[in-house]
Amino acid sequence: MKALAWGPDSCATKWNMYFFNGYKFHTKTWGEDKRTINCSVHIKGVTDNGQDDFYGVIQHIYELKYIEITKKIPLFYCEWFDPRMDVGTRVNPTYNLV
Repeated sequence: MKALAWGPDSCATKWNMYFFNGYKFHTKTWGEDKRTINCSVHIKGVTDNGQDDFYGVIQHIYELKYIEITKKIPLFYCEWFDPRMDVGTRVNPTYNLV
């Protein structure tokens, strides 16, 4: 708890690609000329209206280090879509894909 209260080290490492929990993520700019796209994220969240889904595109990936904690913490800076239907999120009716 002390390490979290003190905050992360003042130096963060910036990555274009990051492996985390068996998954590979990369930033939008790094993956622009690649054959596969893996810069999107989906998070289930809670809003005033109940549970909602949030979708975003990774713009930057930072790795934070905390004093006395051996694990490094990835931080994804994302551009988020508006989760409201017919405003920012579209669902393909044929394939039921967002």
